[in-house]
Amino acid sequence: MQKKKLKKSPALYIVLFAVWACLCAWLWYNLSFGFTQPPVSADAPQWRRVLAAVLIALNGVFITYFWLNGTKDFVYVLWFRFARRSLERRYADVRRADVSGCRDKVLLLYCTCNDFDGESLLRSMRQTYAYTEAVILDDSDSEEYRARIDAFGREHGVRVVRRENRAGFKAGNINHFLLSEEMRESDYRYAVILDSDEIIPPDFTVNCLKYFAVYENAGIVQANHIATRNRNFFMKLFHIGVNSHWPAYQGMKHRYGFSSMLGHGAMIKRECYEEAGGFPDLVAEDLCLSIELRSRGYFVAFAPEIVCEEEYPVDYLAFKKRHSKWTQGNLEFIKKYTGKIARAKMAWYEKADIVLFTYNLPLTAIFGFYILLNISILPALGIDVGQLYPVWMLIPTAVFFLSPMLNDVFTWIFRINFFRFLLYLVCVVILYGSMLFTSLTSALLGMFGKKAKFIVTPKNSERISLPLALRAQYKEILFSVLLAAVSYLFCRSVLPVILISGTGLLSLPLLFFSNRRYGEEQMRRADEKTAGVVRRQNRALPAGGQPAEQK
Repeated sequence: MQKKKLKKSPALYIVLFAVWACLCAWLWYNLSFGFTQPPVSADAPQWRRVLAAVLIALNGVFITYFWLNGTKDFVYVLWFRFARRSLERRYADVRRADVSGCRDKVLLLYCTCNDFDGESLLRSMRQTYAYTEAVILDDSDSEEYRARIDAFGREHGVRVVRRENRAGFKAGNINHFLLSEEMRESDYRYAVILDSDEIIPPDFTVNCLKYFAVYENAGIVQANHIATRNRNFFMKLFHIGVNSHWPAYQGMKHRYGFSSMLGHGAMIKRECYEEAGGFPDLVAEDLCLSIELRSRGYFVAFAPEIVCEEEYPVDYLAFKKRHSKWTQGNLEFIKKYTGKIARAKMAWYEKADIVLFTYNLPLTAIFGFYILLNISILPALGIDVGQLYPVWMLIPTAVFFLSPMLNDVFTWIFRINFFRFLLYLVCVVILYGSMLFTSLTSALLGMFGKKAKFIVTPKNSERISLPLALRAQYKEILFSVLLAAVSYLFCRSVLPVILISGTGLLSLPLLFFSNRRYGEEQMRRADEKTAGVVRRQNRALPAGGQPAEQK
């Protein structure tokens, strides 16, 4: 078969920016009256009128950026729903590819740090492709975990590699092994990156090899994922967001945006990895490597039909730790890679895609200033904020606020119990809304010099008591109360911040969701139903015709 090249299209971003430009034109037309005639008292001094005009313009910038992100989600999801079949047809050559004669050596690199899961690794090792070798890259400092890993290695003949320090976090762990003199002289051709909770299907390696056989400029193949082993109510309720996100957003990026490696469940071509000098020693090592490879002419291919399994954060506290890591990692990425993105040899719409999907979390600090501006600074200057915005602005603002959940609506509203779906929608707003304080503090600390830290998401949950919940969440509660008080002081109402303060206060019950545990049979039934939806949508049954968790 003659090899092809992965190609992208700017069509989605042309439409996205066109829609956004039309909305912004109307927004700025209405705001322009606030510049020429600021809504302040007629006897206000000139300096106050000038300052009011500047702050109104700044307010417009914040709204403009918020609408851009909302337009992105709205267009992404609707486009995917209408163009899904045409996107699937683009994979025809990959599905027809024959790699039965391939003998290339593939390494399965299992990365762990005090979170070893032998059952997940054992299932991932059961590959139909014969030329695979598993290696455990162990950064654990717990003697209990090190002993378990050593026992597993002896029992199953798996090599265990450790290093003297944990420099570079996960990136350093992988580089320590793959860039060693021993591995440079070895004959491996591909490396698969596995996290501790990762389960790849038996035909993972074979199907990834098909992408490399078809696309000469593929440097990484990133597989699809679903969340399984949902052993408590927190995991069971929220995991469906993972199952619906991967096919829609990553499938669209494969064709219209910047497709990135997402940390695990991915196969990397050796020559590409070595040409880039390994993973950059940053928290967002996967995104950084993807950019380095793209600058060298390689793409990350997304494989929707290869469905791997991961675990959703085990409880609210684990979710909050992961969110903090993502915020710190993205801010570090912005500092280190903004210039590289500007100079990178990639299309303008790929660069736009990176910015829209990675800059939003660290910019929470700026969003915090936007809130402060509207509930205190503008009212203190005597500006009636209500006069600035026409009623019609509520429509796009409400739509864009809800647009991140649009994909979940399309995927699940008729596929799971309707009342369970409504509970999910309400709780997911509370879950992400309550992360504002975490995002804000992580972003501000990063801006003032705190080095980003790779936080390993906890895999085990203890029973949450009320005192523990209050100790863990008192900062978010105080922040919410303070924000509501400031809003009431200056605006005589808490409505301007009700979504932020309300979600912060209502987050406390979410901590107790993980206390409701499930047995093996309950867990299996719940996983089977939601995972089956994704597999059917992606026509993704592993070899043998049974879902991976039933094998």
